[in-house]
Amino acid sequence: MGQNKLTDELLLRSVDYLFEALTYRPPLKEESMEYLEIVKSSIDKVGREDGIFMGLSAIFLDRDALFRSELAKQGKPDKHGRVMLRDWELGLAVNHALGYISPDQELRAAIVEGKMRTRSDVHREVSRMLDDDAIRKPRVLRFFRDFFDHDLAGYICKDEKALASTGTSARGSAYFRAMFEATASTDRLIELIVADDQEVLKELLTTQKVVHTGTDRTLFGRRYTKEEQEIARKEKQRAEELATLEIAEERKILTKEVNKLEAEAKANEKDKGLQKILVRKQKELTALIKKMVDMKRKAGSSINVNVEEANFSGKQIFARVSRRSFGNGSMKPERTLSTVPEGQRLGILTHPSWLVSHSDAMDNHAIHRGIWVRERLLGGGIPDVPITVDAQLPDEPGTTLRERMRVTREKYCWSCHEKMDPLGLPFEIYNHAGIYRTTDFEKPVDASGEIIDSGDPSLDGPVANALEMIEKLANSERVEQVFVRHAFRFWMGRNETLHDRPILQAAHRAYRESGGSMKALIISLVTSDAFLFRRVDFEN
Repeated sequence: MGQNKLTDELLLRSVDYLFEALTYRPPLKEESMEYLEIVKSSIDKVGREDGIFMGLSAIFLDRDALFRSELAKQGKPDKHGRVMLRDWELGLAVNHALGYISPDQELRAAIVEGKMRTRSDVHREVSRMLDDDAIRKPRVLRFFRDFFDHDLAGYICKDEKALASTGTSARGSAYFRAMFEATASTDRLIELIVADDQEVLKELLTTQKVVHTGTDRTLFGRRYTKEEQEIARKEKQRAEELATLEIAEERKILTKEVNKLEAEAKANEKDKGLQKILVRKQKELTALIKKMVDMKRKAGSSINVNVEEANFSGKQIFARVSRRSFGNGSMKPERTLSTVPEGQRLGILTHPSWLVSHSDAMDNHAIHRGIWVRERLLGGGIPDVPITVDAQLPDEPGTTLRERMRVTREKYCWSCHEKMDPLGLPFEIYNHAGIYRTTDFEKPVDASGEIIDSGDPSLDGPVANALEMIEKLANSERVEQVFVRHAFRFWMGRNETLHDRPILQAAHRAYRESGGSMKALIISLVTSDAFLFRRVDFEN
């Protein structure tokens, strides 16, 4: 405020500005006056500069700055004792259903003009915001991050030796950056599918599209078998030899010349001219050898001896990335929209970002993957590990994960593990870096599994691998209903109850009748009684 004369008007403007910046709503008159008195009292006690700072700091501790209150003090309760949110409470609830920043001008105007008091008002504003591409809606992407958990890959600390065995060349911070890049790529793919807004869940589970960076060709590739690796090594060796064929002959000639000069220089140690010629030729030979090594490295770098890299091509797009990635450097927004290799991938559950997010430091984690499928797609639950159980797989190098998981088939364990292991093991067609494979420790991969107790008899049964299982799940109405249930939990901030059954049914009906529209699902949820009404005890 510089040296301007402090007036109540100036202080009040400061109070109102900070209050709205923190709570996203203008203060009530009594709130403004209360904080004005606090600021003035602070100035009287500690002086102008410190007093203003201390007095305004109190607003940071205001209830509505810390929490978004929904007290529903306005309006009359209906026959069920519920009161509908209205005005700023309802407007902010709608605003925060889609984003994190303050309401836009149109929503703010609707609140101020008393046009946020009915279900149709909410429908109008939510529809407008969802249809306006200029309005960011990060909460929608946040829902899918919470649902798929594909954003955890960059936080899985991989053992360097175990990582090397997967066929990826990335190590250390380069690997972690690649995983954060993969998360951003998956985020962008989700945004594209949500923007199309047709059969959103099914498309996410079965899409052949992929958003990737240039370095993702390995992660989306296929791990060579032992025989194929040997062929690739020979091909690399031939490429290196061809690249250095001419220079190799030059090196041979120069080496003979240096050897001859060394012999002459040894016999004529006092000949300074000869010594200078020898030094010059030795430097030429050293430079030639270095050039030859560089040429071999360059020629061989295009040949991956461990992985058949994905042959991607497509149009350039851009992803929303963080300013700073793990380690040094920033992530780049440039991406390519392509198609995954045929017969190897199907939807987000087969992308490296999801697969690595559900792995551990050393290997795949079929149990965690099975739990995810059971809970997120089938709507089931798995009890916590009993405290009497040492939940560790045997340490047996050279054996497959399925072989080591034999311990979970013991009678005491299998009653729970039969509901998750057969759902996680189909993903064994990928290693723990997310690379597709057909063999594991030189044995054909056994990726068979089974869906049991799904709640839908037509869904239950054996599956050959993850692709077959995902195809079945993606076409299941049961899975669709579970997806709607997770959307309810996210946008309501609580679990469903028996009383929410009509709301869940209406939301699923809206989703199905709209052709799998995410917009229709969100609108149905945020215009439901569960979102709009609060039960209030007016006697207290």
